[in-house]
Amino acid sequence: MALLSLLNWPIFLWGNLAEGADWLVPSQISTIQGAIDLAAPGDQIIVSPGLYLENIDFLGKDLTLISSAGPSETIIDGSMATQGPEMRSTVLFNSGETALATLDGFTIQGGSGTPVTDAIGTFLRGGGIHISIASPTITNCRIVDNSSDFGSGLYAGGTLSLQLHGIEFLSNSGLEGSAAYLLDCGNVSIDQCQFVGNQSLTAGGAISSNTCSSVNISNCQLSGNSALIGGAIYSRQCVVDFANNEVLSNEATLLGGGITLYQSTSTITNSRFDGNSANHGGGIGLDGGNLVVSSSVFSRNSAVTSGAAISSTINLVSVDVRRCTIAENTSTNGSPGIFFPPFSAGGASSTLTLSHSILWNPTGIEVDIPTIAQVDHCTVSSGYPGTVVLTADPVFSDPLIQDFSLASISPCIDAGDPLQYIDPDGTTPDLGAIFHDQRPAAVEDLICQINDPCTQDLILTWAPKVLPPDSIIVSIGTDPTQLTALAALPGTDTSFSLVPGFTGTVTICVEPVRGGMTPANGATCCEIEVSAPTPLIPISGLSCSYDPDTCMANLSWSNGAPYSLIDLIINGEILTLPGSINSAAFPLTPGPLHLISLVPQSTCGETLNASECELTCPIPETLFIRGDANGDSLQNLADVTTQLAYLYQNGPGSCLDAMDCNDDGQIDVSDPIFLLLFLFDGGSPLPAPGGSCGPDPLPEDFLPCQTGPNCP
Repeated sequence: MALLSLLNWPIFLWGNLAEGADWLVPSQISTIQGAIDLAAPGDQIIVSPGLYLENIDFLGKDLTLISSAGPSETIIDGSMATQGPEMRSTVLFNSGETALATLDGFTIQGGSGTPVTDAIGTFLRGGGIHISIASPTITNCRIVDNSSDFGSGLYAGGTLSLQLHGIEFLSNSGLEGSAAYLLDCGNVSIDQCQFVGNQSLTAGGAISSNTCSSVNISNCQLSGNSALIGGAIYSRQCVVDFANNEVLSNEATLLGGGITLYQSTSTITNSRFDGNSANHGGGIGLDGGNLVVSSSVFSRNSAVTSGAAISSTINLVSVDVRRCTIAENTSTNGSPGIFFPPFSAGGASSTLTLSHSILWNPTGIEVDIPTIAQVDHCTVSSGYPGTVVLTADPVFSDPLIQDFSLASISPCIDAGDPLQYIDPDGTTPDLGAIFHDQRPAAVEDLICQINDPCTQDLILTWAPKVLPPDSIIVSIGTDPTQLTALAALPGTDTSFSLVPGFTGTVTICVEPVRGGMTPANGATCCEIEVSAPTPLIPISGLSCSYDPDTCMANLSWSNGAPYSLIDLIINGEILTLPGSINSAAFPLTPGPLHLISLVPQSTCGETLNASECELTCPIPETLFIRGDANGDSLQNLADVTTQLAYLYQNGPGSCLDAMDCNDDGQIDVSDPIFLLLFLFDGGSPLPAPGGSCGPDPLPEDFLPCQTGPNCP
């Protein structure tokens, strides 16, 4: 029992006393709801991968519910109604939870909603997630295959603040707002979400927002959703800020294939509406209210009746279209662009302002409204009264692949009013949503390499441009923020050689210039390590010696730097040694003086100062035995025979000093006589070395002698 009770205790994080505890599901607590029941505000519940068949209620606790492996592996399925038949939402926030209550990293599926009764009746709301008077944060989730009447994926009613980030709403179906239904909300932020394949029977195939103070939708994609009105989005009496979104291939039976706005104040910027369809307003349908659209593209939208891009009902609208491209849209009745009906409610007229936009659709009337729109600096294929209205082909780059940027020959380039706008490249404004950047493209495939490490010559190469710039500036420095311009090259150049004059990490930048403009993202740069030149230090500490017994010279020295080679010069003769060695040995010729030089060559080919020494190995003394003419270590009659053979028969004589028995410096007949008298008649002893091996005490007689085997 003690062990079981310990397993139910949370893991506390002691690193920061303000942090809560971690609860682990299912290793510690078997169910998610069980962990929520035990947790306190500020705690974190970490859920391992798996399928969890339960409906969960945050119970008003500001805690974090997070999966350890993400939504693809961690699924909460609410189809079992584990909280009872009245709560069939998969996740419930209805007890005042704040933004500190976080749901992160789950697939939410199988929910069918919680019944809510209000002025319009009793309906199931929030199949996947039900939020009522709470403001949670929901991120990194997939809300899939849920159903209910309102908000099959998510329902939020009366929330002051709601943040939805990184959520996929997929294949939810219901009566209205099948991905998300927002009612009487304060500030709602929907960012980096995807709404795909959601279906509603009435309004808002993906999103329906109703009487909300502020709905901000940004960086989202809405595709393949469908409804009666507002194929992707329906907004009723809200303030909507819609920026950087893609609205693709959505469908509405009646109005607004992409978006329907009812009595809303809306701003749409930097968005794309492509391939949406409806009876009226293939891209956007309006039913009263104010709309400002800027820097957006409407393409390939279609309307069965009218207004393939934008269409309104008889309720008064004010539409301001600035810097937009409306192209390749189609309408059966011939109004592929913007359509207002001929009669407006109350007898007043809706208003349209067009500025710096392109309306270029295949056929029909681009601006089909009962009054005259205010138009300036636009291209309108069917023509229209206004200030600077062009009718020439805008020449898009490639409309077949929905590339509606302007080709370099487009008449829409610099056709705008510089008093109203300036393009990001600093030029007069272009017409349409996508300005033609006249700045040169940055250099590509820049390669920086050391061409010669000895001269520190660097070579730069880069890819050629189809449209070369006017010039190319090369800058260099050791501080990337403070580079110095080194050269201005012709725009057609694709290489440059230089000697940097710096060592260490060197930054080199290449920047094209056209019309005084440089690339939008600046120069293309590389870094390269430039080593200091190899120091020119000659050999030091040369030590020269020889072995007197063998006349073998021994040299040793210290290398002051890496060398490519070392020339060993002996009396003018050169022997080339490897540059890495620091010793050498070689034989000396006995007798003469040897002048020795070591001349190193640096790795870059410079010849350094020589280190020199001198060595002389003396000629060794000849050892012999006087009278031992035949070299057998004996003095006998055989030696007399050798002497006589040398004198009279041209016989051999390897040691004439040994034959010179009387040591008079000559070899003649007196020498064998002297030896005979010594051997047989008690003659004078032989001069030294007469008894044993030794040198000639009188070497000045210059009689040659080779030390024989008798004298070691």
